Amino acid sequence: MPIRLCLDLNVWLGAVLSERAGRKDTAAQLLVQAVRSGQSVRGPVASVISWGMLNRYRQVLIGAGLERDHANRLVEVMATIARDGPSLTLGGVGVLPLEDEEDRHVLETAVAGRADMLVTHNLRDFVGQDVRTLVADRYYGFEAAAAKLLVVHTYDAAAWIRGEEPPTEVAAFLDP
Repeated sequence: MPIRLCLDLNVWLGAVLSERAGRKDTAAQLLVQAVRSGQSVRGPVASVISWGMLNRYRQVLIGAGLERDHANRLVEVMATIARDGPSLTLGGVGVLPLEDEEDRHVLETAVAGRADMLVTHNLRDFVGQDVRTLVADRYYGFEAAAAKLLVVHTYDAAAWIRGEEPPTEVAAFLDP
């Protein structure tokens, strides 16, 4: 069974901006490459994303100076990467307790798409009443119904994808 990753838009954008700046092997690039290839040291990888996230990403890319056609191609690639097809959610309806509508949509997408990890560079955006601190500023846990979701900083998710073991607090959260 693949590792299901929901990459926040700041991870996707970080990979694009790093590439444009001539950087190589950044954490964001490693994560996007794992999703693109569907493989990592830990095994198969699948993408969890929503049409709402894809549409917002298009706007962000254009705002960052990319040509509309280039932004559209990147969004098409992201949609294709989602092995099961983008997860469609009713994001932003207030089901999950986050104040920011975009962040709530990303969290709802991760939960609805049964992601194992929501990866973001802005962890604090996802800290709410139902999110438990596992390792401050690195790993958080979210439990809903029968689902457990790790909310993980980009650098720590990249380390995990490279094969590094997570802290014991994370392993304890994941154990049934």
